[in-house]
Amino acid sequence: MERIRLEAEVRRRLGKEAARKLRAAGKVPAVLYGRGIEPLPLAVEAKALEAALRTAAGSNVLLDVTIREDGTERSELAMIAEVQRHVLRRSILHVDLHRVSLEERVRAWVPVVLRGEAPGVRAGGVLEQHLREVEIEALPTDLPAHLELDVSTLQVGQVLHVRDIRVPEGVIVLTPGEETLVTVSAPEAAEEEAVPAEAGGAAQPEVIRRGRAEE
Repeated sequence: MERIRLEAEVRRRLGKEAARKLRAAGKVPAVLYGRGIEPLPLAVEAKALEAALRTAAGSNVLLDVTIREDGTERSELAMIAEVQRHVLRRSILHVDLHRVSLEERVRAWVPVVLRGEAPGVRAGGVLEQHLREVEIEALPTDLPAHLELDVSTLQVGQVLHVRDIRVPEGVIVLTPGEETLVTVSAPEAAEEEAVPAEAGGAAQPEVIRRGRAEE
């Protein structure tokens, strides 16, 4: 797992007005919490945080957080627990950082990437991916950027489940193994399933990540 250095400074002023001034200065309000420490208000550079989120690990990136306070520095290893973004501008409003240990397992949600071409699709079937990510548990350094699922043997009418995912050593999948991940349906069946959704009103938006609603 890639590790990124992130510089931070302790926040003395709290509240909405102080947070607005931080954002105007190109910084993001943050809080570091975890076992053995009191929640610590921080400020981090917005550009550096966005760059960390754009790595292959995404929101599961490991951060070496250098914390400055009263002329002193200390380092904490952390992961991103939650990112709140502006609804329209998509700029980061706030980030929660969770202190972690290299010796303790953590839980995270990772994307599932499909590999190969399903023969059922070549035969006219429709491939549907029902889960885009699954929850896993591993040591911080063993967290994969994604998990892969081979669909190269999937025929029309067949199903692949969470238990069919290729899992690296040291990784435990917490999402129930019997949950359906991918199906290949006959074109007629796929069309019939789409009719009730149209009749019942607007479809619900796809959930791409668990967590609290964005502000």
